[in-house]
Amino acid sequence: MGDYGSTSEEDWIKIEMNTKGNLIHDRIYKPGVVHEVVSPVTGKPIVRVSLATKEEITGEILRLSKASKSPSHHEVLEFLRRLKDQILLHQEILFEKTILETGFIIKDSKEIVNSAIEYLDDFEAYATEGPPADRVIRHSYSGNSYRNIRITHRPFRCIAAVVPQNASLSLCIIIIASALYSGSKVILRPSLQCASTGAILSEIVRKSHPPESCIAIINSLANEFLEACYASDDIDLIHYIGSNRYAESVLTRSFNTGKVCLLDGQGNGMLYIDDTFPVEDAIPIITSGATRYNGETCTSVNGVLIKDTVYDDLKDNLAESFGNLRVGNPMDLDSQIGPLFSEKQAIILQKTFLDRPDATIICGGDIKGAYFTPALIEGVNIHDPVVQEGFFGPALWIKPVREENLLDWLKVNRFPLSNTILSNNSDLIRTFAINSRAARICVNEDPSVESMFEPWGGYPPSGSNPVSVWTEKYQQTFQLDGKLKKIITINR
Repeated sequence: MGDYGSTSEEDWIKIEMNTKGNLIHDRIYKPGVVHEVVSPVTGKPIVRVSLATKEEITGEILRLSKASKSPSHHEVLEFLRRLKDQILLHQEILFEKTILETGFIIKDSKEIVNSAIEYLDDFEAYATEGPPADRVIRHSYSGNSYRNIRITHRPFRCIAAVVPQNASLSLCIIIIASALYSGSKVILRPSLQCASTGAILSEIVRKSHPPESCIAIINSLANEFLEACYASDDIDLIHYIGSNRYAESVLTRSFNTGKVCLLDGQGNGMLYIDDTFPVEDAIPIITSGATRYNGETCTSVNGVLIKDTVYDDLKDNLAESFGNLRVGNPMDLDSQIGPLFSEKQAIILQKTFLDRPDATIICGGDIKGAYFTPALIEGVNIHDPVVQEGFFGPALWIKPVREENLLDWLKVNRFPLSNTILSNNSDLIRTFAINSRAARICVNEDPSVESMFEPWGGYPPSGSNPVSVWTEKYQQTFQLDGKLKKIITINR
């Protein structure tokens, strides 16, 4: 299984053990309570960060709300250019810390940092391309009326966001750019497991001279952060991105405290392959889709529905492909799979499949510390929790199905964020796309490959987060109704 958690590279890694702070009051502030982040790669601490209390978070929200008006688009874009330059200057340390805190291999970790730089470089073109147009609706279409209704947009005053450990740095940058450009203030809570890159981001945001009193980046316990946001009259929108386990309570509490809530939880990706798609082309797509970023993205493939006539051939080839994956220290160039975020996560993932009485682990499923060998499983049934709810890690269940039964399997998926089809049958692709219920349909490509500009949304339990681009997601649609002799524009 490779070299697990070797510490021979310690001379190469600088372990930052001086306590890192939060971006509060436009400066780095260090409260008293300290949290230590342990690397799943080395099993050793990589950073200590100060944790803000609920009271300190409340105070920062109040300060942001009392600040002057939102910055202009020009000011935001100038800040984002400076931020890109700072990330370029710090890309090597961001890259090293990403490996240490996530366990992602070199290739994936470099992609995280490089895509953030590319995102900031392209943001202006993205943000100014096709802004939502206002629409005028008449009070009467059959007679004369002096009243018009205009559908238009305004920014939320302050957006609070919680991001997960599998994409903390990327999402922090997307949220900051989108919120500021949309005219909102933003208070952000990075993942504590990724507090190392979060602390670096706080420093480089400060060095980039952001618009005054518009951004706060706060390390804290998630419940402390959310409680402060629920209680504040100045938070308009709570954006929760993370585990499905907590999504319902966040939605309920947000609703009960009068907040708009956007939910983006874990996905349960299913893939269907028929006999028109070459097996030799399917194997690398499926293997990558299930194991990129250690199988820890919301668009990872969890299960493959295989047309019964090609099941045996695909099964044998997948078993060989999974068995050839090299699991080891992510700092090793030869490693293809790194550790999960913790040993606890690896144990839970293994137990998920061992507890399935009818399922058989064809290969993989072994654990050593936080390391988990990619597992291939068959024998699941349509009512199995792994089929209906999914899991998080480098594993894959496979099932032979007849084409007429395909939709039955797709319908039981509780979290259909991304479904994939490998087929050259255009009629089948159309039927699949119409009936899958997924927010994202991927055709003949690896679904785990995402864009930083991906229009997120469509998490089923939320209902209030349709698939949309981020700069539109962070604006509130409303109507102007009255004697609008001249159609006015709402400027921020």
